Order: sequence, then C-alpha cells, then structure tokens
Amino acid sequence: MNLSQVTDKQLLLDAKKWADHERAGLHAVLHHLHEVDRRRLYCSLRYQSLFAYAMGELKYSEDAAVRRISAMRLMKELPQIESKISTGALTLTNLGLAKRLFSKKSHTAAEKLAVVETLENRSTRAAQKIVFEIMPELKRREPTYADFDDDLKAKLEKVRGLLAHKEGDLSLVKLLHKLCDDRLAAKSPAAPRVNQEIRRRDGCCVNCGSVHALEVDHILPKAMGGCDTKKNLRLLCRACNQRSAIIYFGLNKMDPRINGVVRSRALAYGIQALSPRERQRLSETAKVPIH
Repeated sequence: MNLSQVTDKQLLLDAKKWADHERAGLHAVLHHLHEVDRRRLYCSLRYQSLFAYAMGELKYSEDAAVRRISAMRLMKELPQIESKISTGALTLTNLGLAKRLFSKKSHTAAEKLAVVETLENRSTRAAQKIVFEIMPELKRREPTYADFDDDLKAKLEKVRGLLAHKEGDLSLVKLLHKLCDDRLAAKSPAAPRVNQEIRRRDGCCVNCGSVHALEVDHILPKAMGGCDTKKNLRLLCRACNQRSAIIYFGLNKMDPRINGVVRSRALAYGIQALSPRERQRLSETAKVPIH
C-alpha cells in the first residue's frame, strides 16, 4: 500500500476510518469466539480448547488469543461493557487486567462492573496502578508453563485434567499447590460410574487427544437406545463430549445444560432478574446429566 500521494486531510480521515473498522472487527471476533465456544465447534476441528483453536485456526499469538478470550468471557458476563469495547473505551489489555483480578478474588457482578468502569479510557500503566492498588500481589510475576521442562509440563497438564471435574479449570499457581505425582498415582476423581477399563483402553480423548476433564461417552446416547457395551463407549474430554451432545440433541436443547444461559444471566443481573420458571430451570439444569 502506497500512501505517499494521499493528502494530509484524507490520510487522517482514512486512518480514523480504518481504526473504526478495526474496533468493529474486534467486536465481531469476540462474538464469533463466543458462539464457537457455545457450540464447542473447535472440537469438530479436533482442537482441545477454544484457546488452541484461536492459535491454530485463527493464527493469533498466545498473548493475543488469551486477551481476546478473556475479553469475550468478560463481555458475556457483563453485557453492559459491550459498547465500551466497540468504541475503544475499554482495551483488551485493560480487560485482561480486570480478568486477572477477578480470577484471584470473588466479586459480584456489580463489583466487577464498578472495577471495569474505572479502567475506561485509561492507559495500560494507569489501569495497572488501579488494579494493583486493589490487589498488590498481582504485581508479582506468576510462573508459566514456559518455565518448566516438557516432562513437568506433561505431569502438570495431566493432574489438571484429573482435577477438572472437582476443582474446575485451575490456574497454574493453584495447580502447583497440589501433589502432582501423588495425584497421578491415585484413582481419577471422576464419578464412580466411570468405566476404568475404557479409560485404560483409550487413554485420552479419542477426538482431540486431550487429557483434560476426561469422560466416558456413549457413542450412541442411551437416550437414543445406546447400550453400555465397550463398543459403544469411548473416552472424550468434556468439551468434545458436549459437542457430541449438541450434534445428537441440538443446540437449543443442550445450551442451558452446557453453557448455563440462565445461570449466566443470574450471575450478571442477580437471581431476582429471573422469572420463577427460569429459577426452576436453573435449579433443574444444575443436576440433570447430558445423557
């Protein structure tokens, strides 16, 4: 692109126009990431996570993928900030700082919104000052997987997978508090109905190869006449199992169970924002298995 002959006035106008397009593109990307995650479509491409999909398929760097996914999840949790992202009042970097803060300490939706609002139209340095004043320990550099050799990385990832059902997606720092080797030698903390023979046979998710949050899945769901024979059982990670359920039963049916649509609204606006029927649905979907 050769801009040497463009007038000063036009150059300034065009620069602003393309900056607006870039922000609109970011807004669209965040919504697309959310929908890909909601449908677990990355499993169809054999990616182990949305993060892996963003790096492998969308060609984002590790940092760029983390910042966009963090912003997407925060935007869905706090819909009020969507317009601020579109206008550039809230940057990906500042939203990432807020996400770090919220991951360390529990906040209500109102508290989160109040924090995020203080980060509007702030430079990175100013936003860091605000966040670090709230939680000074965030100033310390946290270890990353890049600090460890490949053998330890594999152990940590396997332990993280074993603990996923009980503990959720643990950060590396929290994971390091667990006894890695002892956990690897112990029986999986998954539900007692899990068929250990299928676990030994498959070893990892047969779709994407992940060892995170593994579940024994019925190839033909029991709700559609599937049986409990070895031929009808396979090991899938949680995301691929959810994607399989979406394919069989449809997104409309599975969405509340997988993505917690009503639950997300309750977190964002409070349980009082839900209708009596939605409150009942929230209570039921917390206990109903996929199939």
